[in-house]
Amino acid sequence: MRDSSAHELLLLSALQECRIELAAARQGEADRAAVRGELEAALQREAALRGELILERERTEAVRLVLQALLMSLRRFGLRRRLFLSRIARLGRETPDAGPQSARHAVMLVEARRVMGVAQSPDPAPGP
Repeated sequence: MRDSSAHELLLLSALQECRIELAAARQGEADRAAVRGELEAALQREAALRGELILERERTEAVRLVLQALLMSLRRFGLRRRLFLSRIARLGRETPDAGPQSARHAVMLVEARRVMGVAQSPDPAPGP
């Protein structure tokens, strides 16, 4: 009788240890799932930021192109407006209509108008 109750106590003790390990494993899995969710969210934020960075580089390039066209259109007596406008028109034709480089169109238009002194119409919906 003693052996059976000692054996039962060992089994109960082993069962209790298994339950504790199972609870720890479940908690560990829940922690890993939470970390996995945070990692996926961080990866999505990184992809969005990478896209914004690419667009910002294209906007910067557009401003650089307008400044270059302005410098190439300056002559001894000032700005040659027709030459500047033709350079901007050529740049607009050479800029793709799709993809990240298409962001240059709006920036080149705004900056060229600023150089030409054309009043900007208020835009109720700012661009991306």
